[in-house]
Formats: sequence, C-alpha cells, structure tokens
Amino acid sequence: LAEQQLSIRMTGCPNGCARPYNSDIGLVGRSGEKYTLYVGGNYRGDRLSYELQDMLPKDQIVPTVKKLMGEFQKERQGNEGFGEYCTRKGREQLREVLGITGAKY
Repeated sequence: LAEQQLSIRMTGCPNGCARPYNSDIGLVGRSGEKYTLYVGGNYRGDRLSYELQDMLPKDQIVPTVKKLMGEFQKERQGNEGFGEYCTRKGREQLREVLGITGAKY
C-alpha cells in the first residue's frame, strides 16, 4: 500500500475546519482524549465520509486504523482506494471487522 494515496485529517474542532468529513480517514476530537472516526471520503475530497466509531480512545486510533488497512489490503478490488473500499463495504460490515457491537445507528 506504499503507493496508495490516502488523506487523513484530524481536528479538535467539530465545525469541520480541517475537512475531516470528506477525507479517507477523518478524526474529530470529542471529549478529552476520545475521537470520532470517519471513513469513506476520498483523497480528492469530493465525497463525504461516514461515522464509523464514536468515542474512540486516542490510544486505540492506530490499532483501529491498522486493522482497517489490513482488511483493505486483503479485500480491495483493482485500483480501489481506501475510501471507495469503505463505502463499498459499508458501516455495518466494517463495524463487524472491528468487533464493534451495539446498534447505534
């Protein structure tokens, strides 16, 4: 995946100043050291992402993204980008991959 273009935007501002809502991976500070994880946007920034996990502890960001990237590497189709992969798989399937339980949506 070294050649894969990927946009990651992180902010503490819920107003979207850093445009986390349309990147491949977006992180928005929520409470202390917890973040909301968004996925499904794209490198160009012309597609909105969706909320995958709320109140994700800061120390779980890297392991969570690493797991998602591992699944992406195994399951991607052709030249599919990470955001396209997340959009194709959908929220529920990715939440299952991450072991997130509970019907928030």
